[in-house]
Amino acid sequence: MTNLYESNNYDISFRGIWTNHNFKLYTNNDIIPVTSDISFDVNADYRSSINYFAASILGGIAHTVITSCERSNIEVEELEGKIHLLLKNPLTLLNVKGYSDEPKIEKCEITYYLYADADEDLLLKFCYLSLKNSFIYNTLKNVINFEIKFILID
Repeated sequence: MTNLYESNNYDISFRGIWTNHNFKLYTNNDIIPVTSDISFDVNADYRSSINYFAASILGGIAHTVITSCERSNIEVEELEGKIHLLLKNPLTLLNVKGYSDEPKIEKCEITYYLYADADEDLLLKFCYLSLKNSFIYNTLKNVINFEIKFILID
């Protein structure tokens, strides 16, 4: 392996601005508005940080699995995922008297449903092995209790 910095690292930066009670993250080609840390209103029509966080986890791992499969000539025809986050101490965020414990995401349960014309045991083994290539999973796996399941559908 080379000691060249760029062969071992990829630097990426973003800029964010707080204006009018909203935060906007500027990427190279887009603006991502974040209107709150989390919304406890199930009917809210805006995106909170937790929405983006969940989308990043679920989507990032899905892309890794699909890309890994493609590299091994395994065609996944369908993939659907669902994510469940267990948030501890949410009343602290609402500033409820008597609640001051640090709020955090304690657990993340993910289930991916896949359809592929491949050997079931081989595909499942391959899906779990592909997690080693996921930036998101490898960054968070020692911080959040993860449970990831892959279920093949007929």
